[in-house]
Amino acid sequence: LGWGKPWRTLALWLPMLTLTITWTLAETPTLLLVAAFYAWMAKQIRNVRLSYLSILLFDLALLDYLDARGWLTTLILSIIVGLSVLYVAEVDPYFQSSSQKEQRHWLRILASGLVGVTALYQTESSQPLLLFAAIACAIGIAFVFAGLILKVRAFLYVGTATFILQVVRVLWLFINDNSLILWAVGIVLG
Repeated sequence: LGWGKPWRTLALWLPMLTLTITWTLAETPTLLLVAAFYAWMAKQIRNVRLSYLSILLFDLALLDYLDARGWLTTLILSIIVGLSVLYVAEVDPYFQSSSQKEQRHWLRILASGLVGVTALYQTESSQPLLLFAAIACAIGIAFVFAGLILKVRAFLYVGTATFILQVVRVLWLFINDNSLILWAVGIVLG
């Protein structure tokens, strides 16, 4: 009777141990299979924190897939990390109590702020500027709507700040580059 628990523990951690040993040989389907196993086990034994392994392995599989296609950018990386941190803030039992409400708020601001700041950075470092500025504005608007729909202040704050900063930056660059045209339009309209 006493041997049941160690065998169950070994069965629970054996896929992760195998994956750790064969890390350099692991392919995307293997990562997804082990991630699905840990998601299923988290549901079966009702241990939410076990699902973090599932999220980590899914993120690694997604990063591997995107990198193989050449689609991995800093913005996509920050979105993946930000969504994972938001998942932790939403489901972790530590953040569910009312006494941890402020910590959950700051974790949400940190995760969504990472995405917003990275979107602003990506706009500055990539060409064409207007395409990436539109993406940053779309991310800001998406956060604003998510904040309004889900009633989460952190998303609302970060979305508003991202949108306003991006619009002001594009206007500043336009005024800087086309000041003569603006003077001419002002004189004609005046």
